[in-house]
Amino acid sequence: MIPLKPTPNNPIDADHLQRLRKAAGIGPVLIVTHDTPDPDALASGKALSTVLETAWKIPCALRYTGMIARAENRAMLEKLTPEWRPIENLNNLEGFSALALVDTQPGAGNNALPSYIDPQIVIDHHLPVQPRVERALYADVRPEAGATVSLVYQYLEYAAILPEPILATAMFYGLQADTRGLARGASSIDEVVYLNLLSLIDRQQLIDVELAGLSRDYFRAFQLGLQAARVYQHSVFSYLGITTQPDLPAEMADVLIRLENITAAMCVGLHGNTLQLSMRTDPAGGDAGQLIQRVVAGIGKAGGHGMVAGGQVPLKDRKLDELVYLIQQRFLEIMQDHGPGEALV
Repeated sequence: MIPLKPTPNNPIDADHLQRLRKAAGIGPVLIVTHDTPDPDALASGKALSTVLETAWKIPCALRYTGMIARAENRAMLEKLTPEWRPIENLNNLEGFSALALVDTQPGAGNNALPSYIDPQIVIDHHLPVQPRVERALYADVRPEAGATVSLVYQYLEYAAILPEPILATAMFYGLQADTRGLARGASSIDEVVYLNLLSLIDRQQLIDVELAGLSRDYFRAFQLGLQAARVYQHSVFSYLGITTQPDLPAEMADVLIRLENITAAMCVGLHGNTLQLSMRTDPAGGDAGQLIQRVVAGIGKAGGHGMVAGGQVPLKDRKLDELVYLIQQRFLEIMQDHGPGEALV
């Protein structure tokens, strides 16, 4: 095995670990993440549980809300992070010594944590930093990192815990997915973590996740998204209609941002009674997290990091077509695009 390189300026030290241990209590610790978790969230939660269980024998329970529908994410859940189990709500935390939020924050609007419950532990890399983070006994929010998994890696590093191959593969894929292989919003920390994990992964397991099979329904939905896309001078917008999976707008946005001469892509889909929004930008398009917050101001919540952002706007008593139109017009105004646009296909 290639010797692992220390991550640059690792802020995690004995004091951090002691405060983390104190916040966790005797266990079990309930670890949760944002709704419809992605690979970074799934891997970060598993890595945090490894720190707590290996360093101090503190038991953990990993639970998620929402739906894991994206083929690669389902494959990751089944093959690399099967410890996660679904949970309907987070209203009753009896029996747990602490609640840990990973890859999200209290009040972010993308998790099921009620407003009257504060987590003891928060580890995340997203902007904006929510005011309720200050109430946590232990918080580590570093927006400069490209993925939360890179932050949790530094805890493993300081505690001298070497990730076994399945955990290393999960962490590697989480980092790769969030940064598009270090091409999107990656920091010097992410680069070192990426290379270190690469030497530890189970390559066949990684292949099985990356090449997970796609259903015909997926391709039908994708076709509808392409047909709905409108192209403007600098941006592209697509309303996908009713979607069977909440993360389809994110998949579509990942593709549309690659359209030549486009600096920002926004995709919207209705899942349940909530509009799911995803935005992608290129380096010339500005910070996606800040842009999408302007889009949903007063009607929903959103957050993001660098060139990736997402948000949720509940329907409530609003008319669907009027709400979608409002979101589209706000997006186009922010991007300084005007006119009717043209169909992509």
